[in-house]
Amino acid sequence: MEIIAKLGSILGLSFIAGINLYATVAVVGICAKYQLVQGLPPEFQVLAHDAVIFVAIFLYLIEFLMDKVPGLDTLWDSIHTLIRPLGGAMLALMQVGEASPAMEVIVFMLGASLASAAHITKAGTRLIINASPEPFSNMILSTGEDVVAVGYSYLSLAYPKITFFLTVACLTLFLLVFPLILRTVRMLFGALFFKMKCYLQKEAAWMASKTVPLAYDLFYDRHKDPDEKLCWTGRAHSIKIPGIPRFSPLQVVISSKAIHFLYRRRFQIREKVLPLQEISYHKTYPGMLLVKWLLRTDNGDWLLQLYQPLSTTLPHDLTLKDEVDANPF
Repeated sequence: MEIIAKLGSILGLSFIAGINLYATVAVVGICAKYQLVQGLPPEFQVLAHDAVIFVAIFLYLIEFLMDKVPGLDTLWDSIHTLIRPLGGAMLALMQVGEASPAMEVIVFMLGASLASAAHITKAGTRLIINASPEPFSNMILSTGEDVVAVGYSYLSLAYPKITFFLTVACLTLFLLVFPLILRTVRMLFGALFFKMKCYLQKEAAWMASKTVPLAYDLFYDRHKDPDEKLCWTGRAHSIKIPGIPRFSPLQVVISSKAIHFLYRRRFQIREKVLPLQEISYHKTYPGMLLVKWLLRTDNGDWLLQLYQPLSTTLPHDLTLKDEVDANPF
């Protein structure tokens, strides 16, 4: 149980440092200075210095303000992509005391990895939240992170055995949600870069709606009906499509007979087909970077995200039988 307690403190402090390094350092320093927790490693006395506590609190207040502003929080997270993992590694090393060089390297890598996992989760979640039009969810999440950072840091020091199991549970959750975070970040950056491209090249959206990428085009030609004609195509991401994971990238092809959702799964191109006669109506919901596209069918709603400039080229009538040749620009 002593090993679990030691690991709980090392893992807990490293993990929470990836979310808020300065709050973690401040809590450890205050606990060591005022002996709020007994039996702390003597190396933590460095953090108990008044100057260290002051700087940690000062930087925490800056982070507190930056975290409440959408956009600035992402910039702050980007700056701390290296700082937080190194801080987590430092806190881990301070707890091993006198150890062999091999053990110090192992603890350093462990601390840096845990802090990196927490940092990626935080930064990715912020990007998802910032994509929503209202600002309050960002402030609520940021405030929750502040509370968790302070509470988890103290818990790691006072009750390390509990923290060990909590951290293992958090890492398990991270492994489960990481693919979703990765797909979401990819979607947001793809939408941002496409909008910048359309800003620089006026006809970029129209050209993209007429051209299917080579690999998808070859797949589509092999699986379409001989008399099926291309009406529209574009990049999209799934939100609610049967059999396709959430936020998966898609190449959507609207033909004269059906909507083809082409996507990659385990390095292979796959297809989901929705016949046009099954669609009762469709509707788009505007956004700055992404536009929600609702397809209502007799068997339920299908929902996906389109790049905002590309949505302006979407055919209004999905019963269109001929290829769309009009240039909306």
